[in-house]
Amino acid sequence: MAIYALQSVDHLERQLERMDPMRRMLQMEETNGVVAVPEHVSFLDIFKGMVNNVIETDEQVQQDKIDLMLGNIDDLATVQANLTKANIAVDLLVSVKNEVISSYNNIINMQI
Repeated sequence: MAIYALQSVDHLERQLERMDPMRRMLQMEETNGVVAVPEHVSFLDIFKGMVNNVIETDEQVQQDKIDLMLGNIDDLATVQANLTKANIAVDLLVSVKNEVISSYNNIINMQI
């Protein structure tokens, strides 16, 4: 019984960590939607953020797979949501990469 209680606490802590973006949204509402954006954000920073997002979502999916095999997950909807997030993150990254390469090729093929 004590081991199950510890697993439940661990599961709750993971759920609270996942809610961190919700806290940021609440803070944004409190400031009437004003969000501080750094002045010098490069495309490289945005692209690195997208790559990191893909890595994080993939790690979460891998952890969900392990938890599912061990029987530590009771909520399959959360697993499905994490899979969908990971797929969307990868699709977005690939789409942006393809557009960047297409734009680069257009610039290279321009006549001077």
